[in-house]
Amino acid sequence: MTKEKMVSKIIEIKEFNKEQLDAEVRKAREQLNTEQMKLDGLDREYKKTSADLTGKQADVIPATEIELFHTFLKHLAKQIDLQRSIVAAHAKEVDQKQKAMVDAFKEQRLFEKLHDKIVHEQDKESSQSEQKVADFAFLCRKEGQ
Repeated sequence: MTKEKMVSKIIEIKEFNKEQLDAEVRKAREQLNTEQMKLDGLDREYKKTSADLTGKQADVIPATEIELFHTFLKHLAKQIDLQRSIVAAHAKEVDQKQKAMVDAFKEQRLFEKLHDKIVHEQDKESSQSEQKVADFAFLCRKEGQ
């Protein structure tokens, strides 16, 4: 197998790897967006419940109901903290996959440049070879005259 064919095969493999990484990045972003939407929903629920409690405190309400609100708000706060850590983990995963995709792109680009260099060298050698043949033919005709 020639250098050019070998490098072409490597480029094909790198392209395939890059496409796989791109799909993984898209999937990880979708998961991140889903988890972020869950977090946003929890935040909205917390604010709504807090506003409801504030509105009810203007009225006379039993202490047990206030205690229920506080217990629920504490539970929501724990869920929000947990969801924030999940979102942070997914964000880190997306970042790592994007870096891997960029590295794969750089590698592919490097091999493409190598391929271009090999083709250029082959063209140069071919033209030099053709020039030698043409020079030899010219010299033979000149000596034959």
